[in-house]
This record gives sequence, C-alpha cells and structure tokens, in this order.
Amino acid sequence: MTREFTSQFPNDPLGAAKDAASEVKKSVSDLASDARDKATQVANSVAESANRQREKAAKGLHKAASVIDSAGPRASEAAHKVAQGLDGTASYLEDHGLSDMGDDVLGVFRRYPAQALLSSLAIGFLLGRTLRR
Repeated sequence: MTREFTSQFPNDPLGAAKDAASEVKKSVSDLASDARDKATQVANSVAESANRQREKAAKGLHKAASVIDSAGPRASEAAHKVAQGLDGTASYLEDHGLSDMGDDVLGVFRRYPAQALLSSLAIGFLLGRTLRR
C-alpha cells in the first residue's frame, strides 16, 4: 500500500505543479485565442451584413428620390424638397461607414443631450408598442 501511495505522487511535487500550471496556462491561452478568432469572425460577418443593408438602403432612397423628382411640373415644391432630402440621405449612407455614423450619432447626443434622450425614449416606446403586437 505504501508503494501505491508514493507512486501517485511524483518525486518532485514542485516541478509537477509547474508542469500542470504550464499546461493549464497553455489551455487557457488556446481557448482565449479561439474565442478571439470566433469573435472576430462574427464581428466581420455582422459588419459585412450591415454594410450590405446600408448599400441597399442608399439605393432604395436614391430610387425613391428619382421617382418623386421625376413627377415633373405636377409635383409641388415640397415633393422636390423631400426628394432632395432622400437623395442627401442616400449619399450620406454611401459615403459613411458604420463607425462614422456612430461617431455622428454620439456627436449629436453630446450637442443635444435633452433632445437625444427624448428621441430615444420616443423611439423605444414606439418600438415597444410595435413589438408587443
């Protein structure tokens, strides 16, 4: 029994502990690397999808602007202003990436905090009502 008991423990317990700690450290490092790679892949996929949606929205806005603008003399001045606004929005979407848009939104929030808060509350309320149905 003494022989079995001593064979379960190495002659150098400090070295064995260091080896075990090294293996644990390597395993944790590998897991962290894998998690980082997966997170990067997901972020890239989300960014690509958002960019595709941004491009689709810009094309749709340009098309809507040209339809409104092509109404000719029958269209009122207000319709032309709406068309110009849609066209400007479409150009903005084409020219700016998601990070630029995020920076712009933060800039507006910093300049107009009360209005931004009220707008956020209103949007949240409307989204909540829409999603509840």
